[in-house]
Amino acid sequence: MSVAAHRFDNEKRRRPDSHARQAMLTPGYVLEPIREHLGGIGLDPCTEPDNPTRADTFYCLPQDGCALPWDAQTVFCNPPYGEAKDRWAARCITEGEHRKVLLLIPAHTENRTLQRCLSACTSAMFIKARLRFGVLRDNGRQEAASHGSVLLGFGVNLTGIAVPGVVMVRAI
Repeated sequence: MSVAAHRFDNEKRRRPDSHARQAMLTPGYVLEPIREHLGGIGLDPCTEPDNPTRADTFYCLPQDGCALPWDAQTVFCNPPYGEAKDRWAARCITEGEHRKVLLLIPAHTENRTLQRCLSACTSAMFIKARLRFGVLRDNGRQEAASHGSVLLGFGVNLTGIAVPGVVMVRAI
């Protein structure tokens, strides 16, 4: 087995939404500019019970926030990664036709989900550094993304957001 074989572990990509390792908390240095730009977050459909995004309305496990109503005017979504993100991305695209939706996902440019999102979004912000998710590993260090990230706006122009480490913001 190669040294990098762990990166291609399909079990990791196919974890269910409810898997404990799917919870990746958006760092404050990304959330604060988003809150300011949106004037607050109306709904976070996939967060933790303590509501770290401070959304007016939020859903957390065991609720399936992807299937529940998205009635707020502003939505921030940092969904479970792996294949689980596909249905969340589809919901963000649909809801972006009716409200302001921000979606934070891996910036895998070869991925069909990201390509579909880029075709449908009104703006995209590529984040330069790997995000540190605020989840502690067993060794006490913070969990960091194994990839770059992109913040996608549906019905939102992201050019006014000042997030540290942004490579590019483009209104599409």
